[in-house]
Order: sequence, then C-alpha cells, then structure tokens
Amino acid sequence: MKKLTNLRLILEYFEVPNRDLAKAINVSPSMVSNWVQGKRALRASSGFVVAIADYVLSRRMLETRDITWLKKQFEHTGISTEFDFASDIKRNLIIWLADDGHEVLEIFKKADIQITNEQRDDVGLSPYLYSIGPAGRIYNDDYSARAGVLDISMRLGRIFETMKDATTIDICLSSETVATIMENVFIAEIMKAFQTKNIYLRMLAALSGNSTALSRIIAAYTPMIVAGKMELYISHGMMQPMIHQTSIFIPDICAVAITELPDSLSPPAALFITESIFLKDSADGFDRVVRFAQPLMQFYPDNILKGMIDIFNREFSDDGDMDIQSDGLNFLMLEPEEYIEILEQKGFKGNALEWRSEEYLQIKNGFESNLKNGAVFREIISAEFLKNMVVNGSCEVPSMYFMDTGNTLIQTKACAAILAGYIRMLKSYPNYHISVAPYLGEKQKGTRHIKHGRHVTLGPWKNEPKLIFSDQMIMIHEFQTYFNELWMSLSAGTRENTILLLEIMLQEIEKLIGQEG
Repeated sequence: MKKLTNLRLILEYFEVPNRDLAKAINVSPSMVSNWVQGKRALRASSGFVVAIADYVLSRRMLETRDITWLKKQFEHTGISTEFDFASDIKRNLIIWLADDGHEVLEIFKKADIQITNEQRDDVGLSPYLYSIGPAGRIYNDDYSARAGVLDISMRLGRIFETMKDATTIDICLSSETVATIMENVFIAEIMKAFQTKNIYLRMLAALSGNSTALSRIIAAYTPMIVAGKMELYISHGMMQPMIHQTSIFIPDICAVAITELPDSLSPPAALFITESIFLKDSADGFDRVVRFAQPLMQFYPDNILKGMIDIFNREFSDDGDMDIQSDGLNFLMLEPEEYIEILEQKGFKGNALEWRSEEYLQIKNGFESNLKNGAVFREIISAEFLKNMVVNGSCEVPSMYFMDTGNTLIQTKACAAILAGYIRMLKSYPNYHISVAPYLGEKQKGTRHIKHGRHVTLGPWKNEPKLIFSDQMIMIHEFQTYFNELWMSLSAGTRENTILLLEIMLQEIEKLIGQEG
C-alpha cells in the first residue's frame, strides 16, 4: 500500500491540527493519525475524503498563494491545474487526497472526462460563440453564469489569458463599496493580466459618499495607476443601492455583469455575455457615460512639454512642503553647467539649448528658494537604483527632465554630479531630508511627487514616459498617507549615515571616472 503523505501535507499547509479535523468530521484522532501516516487507506468512495476536503477548504477564503500551492501538488500527480470553478478545486483535491486517486483518474480518462493536464477545448471564450436567430433570439451559448468570488475570478483569469496584448478593459461600479473587485483573488487576476498582457484599465465608480472605500480601491490598484495603465473616474448623485453591480467590458470577447448584495453573506453572482451586439453597444455605452464623469487624473504624454514644465514649477518653486518617492534620481541635483552639458550631448544648440537651460535654472532656483524659506522636502530614493548606477557607471532617466521626449542615459560624470548634489543639499538645508529604501516593491515603483494639500504627480517613465497629474483630494490623501507610512518605516537611519552612504557611492563613481580617464 502506498504510504499516504498528501493528507499530512495539506493539514500542515492549512495549519489544521489532527484533533481539529477528527472533531470536524466526527472520527477518532487515532483514525486521522493512521490516515496521515499511511497506516490506513483513505479511499475516494469512503465519504471521509469528501468531508476532509469540505472542512479544509472552509477554513479560509482561498487566496492566490493557496491556489498556487494546490496547483503545484496536483501537477505532480497529473491532475488538471486549470480551474473554472471552486468545485473543480474540491473535486481535484478529493482525487489528490485519496489513496486510490490514480484509479479514479483512470476511470475519468476512460469516460473521456478531462481531469489530467491536457489541452482543453473550452479555454477562454471565443468571440465567435455568439449567434442570433430569427427575431433577434440570442442562443444559450452566449451566456454563462458563475457564483462566488473564486469562480468569477478564475473565469476572468482564463478569459484574460486569451486576450490580445495591450487590451483596454472597462470596469463600471455601481458604488465605490462593491466588494468583489477588492478581494485578493480578483485583484491577483487583474494584476497578472497587467503584468503578462500589459492591459489598460478604465474604471468608473458611482460615489455614494464613502471616501474610505474609494481610498481602498486606489490603494489596491496603485501599481496600475502609478504605471499609467489605469484611468479612474467618479460620478456623483447616486442613491444608496439595494444591490451592487460591477460591469466589466472586454472588447470582442465578453461582458461580465457581477451582482452582489451589500451587508450579506450571499456570494456574488456573475453573468458572462458574448453576444456581439451586446458587446458593441456596451462598449459604446461606457464611452458615452464616462464623458459625464469626473476624471481623478490627467495624463501628459512626454511630447506635451509645456504642461510638464508648468507642473515642475508648481511643485518645486511654489511655496509649500513636498514629498518625493522615486526609483530614479532627482534631476534638480545637477548644477546648471552640468545640466547644460547633458543638453549639448543630446544635440541641443541655439535657441533650443537656451530656453531649456533657462527653464531648468528657473525651476532649480525656485526649489532652493523654497528651501531657504523653510519648506520641508522629504525624498525616498531606491538603494537598488543607486547600487546599479555605481556598478554600471550610468543610469537612465526620463528625458522630460531635459525638456525632451523618451529616456536619457546619464553617463558616469553626470551620475557623480547628482550624488554630489544630494550630499550638498543634505549639508546645506536641515529641512531637506532623504531616506534610502533598501527595496521598493511593485506598489512602490515609479516616481511620485506630492505637493502637500495641492496635487500629486506620478511618473511611470520606465513603462512609458509621461506624467499623471491629479489635484483631487481623494488621490492626494491616499498617496500622502502611503508616503507617510513608508517614511516612518524607513526613518531609522540618521542624517549623517545617509550622507556617509552617498559619499561612499560617490567615491566608487569617481573611481570609474578615473578609469575612464
């Protein structure tokens, strides 16, 4: 008899003591111990394995890490890792737990039921499934329903896998308090599509006055917002709904209508619609409605230089405190002559060189004047970025800092000048502060400028050079709160230690300059 270890594995993973399982399924602890040690067979037909699967899966809402772990276990046994329903997980878990699971798999194979890891015909929804009969009758294949956050999220994940890269997805929320889009498994599928399919998201939320709920949405989808891959719109004046509705529109594939009941233990339910006319009209309808909504942010492509220069002036030159969080470097650390040298290397001359130099000098002088007047500037920079700069002797920054488009490679001499500028600022202005973050996670990537109480500017320049600007208080509050929390977690080091670290890095950069010379 094969020694059973799968039960032990899953009990340990879900942190279920043997005695708790025994009590839950009404057996003796010694019987559970025998199953765990493989001294007694746990068969699929016994009924106990079903009770075990039910109890284990009821312990908590499955998260992405749980599903990943289960898939890894199933894969070793040849059981399917493609899930459309939570019931699929339970069925496969029963097969995996049972001593005679391999026999059950053989029975399924003979019955032509696909449980093994083979290509399935129903992966994704085809844009050609729809068919309209006489009098506009919509055939049944145009609709499929899912109930429960896990089932909905997994179905969406399978659909996302079939999409073309850079697809724009529209999500319409009947209220900012909808719960489904805030569940970890749902967010995980959106973020996976963002990372693997480079999706673009437009979200429209009808506000019912719950600013905290909207803040949570902003926090949850921050990686997409900061990367410039999400637009957020709000509309006002909606009455308190009896139901919450989330509508998702995936071009040429399907529309998803998710219905949930507020303050209810009932699971959400979703309808997946593939009928062609519905898809076209829903896409047109979203475009029409969003024009009446209030955008929470404005986008400035890097070819709209005038708008960007105006924003830089408002941030650095206007009175008031400011916070900066960046996985890059602050271009204002360059002295004017060093800045002009980079402009010349980029090929600027004549009037173009002159006006760019004047704009830079105006912003830099405004920045230092603001500091002299007592404004507090806090800046979080990436230790990883600094380390790579020292190793490579160069770094890439957005060309918008040089009143140009695209990205600019900063060479060794300019890198040294920026580090020297940081050191000078720290020594000259006690109200200028720097914290070096050992590591910036996905939610912390990109560049963020927060002008206290006025506006927030995001620069996802590594993905696509542009600025995202918002003067909406809900956006300012959310990013300010997040910055404050991050700053507090990094504020253990002293000012002297930060200066010492930067001086050591500057010495390493200067060694590279000497080698180049």
